[in-house]
Amino acid sequence: MAARASVVVRRETAVSDDLDVLLREVDRKKAELGVRPALAPEDAEACRERFLYEGIYCSNAIEGNKLTRQDVERVLAANEVVEGKPFSDHVAVLGYRDALRLGQRYVSENTRITEHEVKRLHAKMLIDQQEAGGEYRNYNLMIHGHRPTSYEKVPYKMLQICEAKPSENRHPLESIAFFHLRLEKIHPFGDGNGRVGRIIINIMLEQLDYPPVIVTLDDRQAYFEAINAYDGLDGNPRVEPMQVFLAQLVNRRLDELLAQ
Repeated sequence: MAARASVVVRRETAVSDDLDVLLREVDRKKAELGVRPALAPEDAEACRERFLYEGIYCSNAIEGNKLTRQDVERVLAANEVVEGKPFSDHVAVLGYRDALRLGQRYVSENTRITEHEVKRLHAKMLIDQQEAGGEYRNYNLMIHGHRPTSYEKVPYKMLQICEAKPSENRHPLESIAFFHLRLEKIHPFGDGNGRVGRIIINIMLEQLDYPPVIVTLDDRQAYFEAINAYDGLDGNPRVEPMQVFLAQLVNRRLDELLAQ
């Protein structure tokens, strides 16, 4: 797979204008891809497989998983155990694959993401933590100087974001980015919030006929900066950096698909 250019969140004061231009570009490319002839079945399957391995590798590596891209393929394709690598990292890869499969069901059945679906995805992913899978945390915590929603408020906040209807005045990518920010701000689970959140991003994208995306290791800094911007630790909470970031990811993926 060709190396991807990393996403960089720009910080111009006129970010709204930048976002508008970027979203128009995304929709133009999406329309162009929609009228392209479909790939041959074997080519399409090979493309999906490469994207699956890459996505599982990157999403887990962002969270500290030690398996390489090649290790992930060995675990998933050949059911191998890679010598010298933590067994828990193998289990994390298998759990993420299972959660992705469930996510694909939600896409094909156009299932709306409610609390129930978020919990099911989490339970599928944390196959080695049966007691914690799909259960909201019952304690408070600090993450890099940021205190997520207090655990007592998590059920209410999750119901609030899952039942909220996307604004008709927002582009779909803006709404998806906003949902992701709110989910990560709540941090409903003790572990696996980022991974589940990124799966949900792709479910929502595919349900709207946008391509799924991958947050690569090269994108990691920009991704966390966009999340931190919403935390408002500088006293100025902002949503647009994540909206720009997501639009750039989709734009990049569309470029890759149009180049095939």
